Amino acid sequence: MTRVLVREDGFTIVELLVSMTISLVLVFAALAGLDTFNSGAANSTRLIIGEDAARTNVNRIVGLLRNAGVPSPLAGGAQPATIVSAAANDLVFRSSAWPGESGVGVAGTHVIRMCLDTATRTFWRDGLHYGTAGPTTPGAACPSVATGWTHAPIATNVVNSAAQPVFRYGTGSPVRTVGISLRIESGSLATSRPLVLHSGGVLRGALAPQVSASDITVGACEAGKALLTLAGAAAGATADGAKLSAPTVPNAITAGPGKLLVPATGTPVDIPITITNVLGLQTLLLKQVSC
Repeated sequence: MTRVLVREDGFTIVELLVSMTISLVLVFAALAGLDTFNSGAANSTRLIIGEDAARTNVNRIVGLLRNAGVPSPLAGGAQPATIVSAAANDLVFRSSAWPGESGVGVAGTHVIRMCLDTATRTFWRDGLHYGTAGPTTPGAACPSVATGWTHAPIATNVVNSAAQPVFRYGTGSPVRTVGISLRIESGSLATSRPLVLHSGGVLRGALAPQVSASDITVGACEAGKALLTLAGAAAGATADGAKLSAPTVPNAITAGPGKLLVPATGTPVDIPITITNVLGLQTLLLKQVSC
């Protein structure tokens, strides 16, 4: 009797382990490639979103700056300076326009501030609306905690610093421009990818100090010089840093905010006086001086 043995082909344990290892390597390689693709797509999406947000935020800032300024003198003829204070990441200015409103009358001047809170990386818009009780300066905190001041975020994930400020100020005479460099973080926790947008705004609403010769009083003469003082009726300009100067008058000396010593004799002489506010805008007038 002949016995037929049936062949049983298959894999050994070693072969199975080798094939499983190779399969796992291939699977992990495919997953790593997919993860890299997804990570790249996510980074691209964050970059696009960051760029759109940055452009929108910069447009908001430029819009606020373009509305800066008091369009005409206030009651009594005083003309407040447009810029109250200007720092690298903190700008306070007067404006006749309020965000979301169509505008108010000549006397309706608001105070608006744009500042960066580096701790939360949030860029804020503070404001004291015309007619609201409160101090005309916001204080050091950003956003302001002063009475009457309201605030709203303009941009988040802002990574500007003292070394890389938001604002740059023109050096011309007069200075009427403000440059903007907004750095928005569009990367991930593992990889920083700041997106930087540059823009600028012209303070087209700004005016030179609206004062006249009658706003300057002539004090008593001492040692051949008369003390000129910008009167309280024009305190809007004086309080914000307006100064008197007489560049073409020999021996004229600045004696303090809104004060100037000029040579004087018994014969009345017209002295050319330049009044400059903190923005750099100037008014030139003649003041008759005598002892």
